[in-house]
Amino acid sequence: MKKNNIMKIIISVCVLAAMVFAAVACDNGENVTEDNRTFEESWMSYISEETLVSEVVMPGSHDAGTRGADVAWETQLSGIGAQLDAGSRYFDCRATYNTKAEEYYFIHANSGGSDWGGRAFGVSVRKSLEEIKAFIERNPQEVLILDFQHTWTKTEDGLIELIKEVLPTEKILSKTDCENPVEITFGEMREMGKNIIILYRDEASDICEKNDILFERSLYLQSDWDGDYHKDTTDVLVEHWQHYFDVRKDGVFFVLQGQMSVSPLQDGEAAIRPLLSDYLKNTVATDPEKLAAINVVMKDFIANDLEGCEVTAKEAVHDILSLNVDKGTVKADKLEEFKAACGYSG
Repeated sequence: MKKNNIMKIIISVCVLAAMVFAAVACDNGENVTEDNRTFEESWMSYISEETLVSEVVMPGSHDAGTRGADVAWETQLSGIGAQLDAGSRYFDCRATYNTKAEEYYFIHANSGGSDWGGRAFGVSVRKSLEEIKAFIERNPQEVLILDFQHTWTKTEDGLIELIKEVLPTEKILSKTDCENPVEITFGEMREMGKNIIILYRDEASDICEKNDILFERSLYLQSDWDGDYHKDTTDVLVEHWQHYFDVRKDGVFFVLQGQMSVSPLQDGEAAIRPLLSDYLKNTVATDPEKLAAINVVMKDFIANDLEGCEVTAKEAVHDILSLNVDKGTVKADKLEEFKAACGYSG
């Protein structure tokens, strides 16, 4: 057989394989952009330059690093990288030093209780930071908020040094760049090449003062949680969301906590997920004051479908992202594409 004919056969086989691959991707319902990144992975690239990071509506992960913890503590079944790919951009981070593993781990609660502390450990902080680094390298227009709202056991200087060691510090917004992160726009973040905002709990130390890349969370973020309501019934929690809007302060990143803190946690999420989606579409989207206030919608199992839940993880994320259409934060020339990608039906 002539060489030319062999080359033609090889080319034909390659083309056919590509067509089959594309068809399979479509059958799987994957929403792939022109550069082969999914909409969920790159959705912030649709957000306008003038939009404040504190204005955009973003999905957030409650107890983001708890994959692998005991079932009583595991609020996420996926690691940080998978949550990023699913669309989450705010991460509730709780870290401590795991003396057995001799490294920092995310944890659901204080590890001081030898009885249950080990069972509350989730994923490695280092591995999670490496996943974050890889993600922002692939997605330079995405902006993440890392909220270190709880830290325990050897976590001050050691944890900060780990963050600086793994994450590219030039990608982290600093106080030198901007005195108030609540007032930063996407355009300014992109112009400076910044992708990460770190909020840090600093009630008793001067850790934030000593570190230019740390913003004191109590000054810039409001994330109210009342266990009497989140541990009651779904109806009680839905009614209580109004209170969180009522007490919201101006000039902060505002987190609406949408998770049910009941056991078993997966059943609680399966029950509240459709009610949260309905609340966002039919209450928040139609109320100008709530729509103006909404920023982070935090929830459990952000990247995971759950048995018995009528709303998939992707649908739940899309219902959050759709509020950006109502809020007017999407680029005008990308609006129709954004609507189609998140199934906007408003």
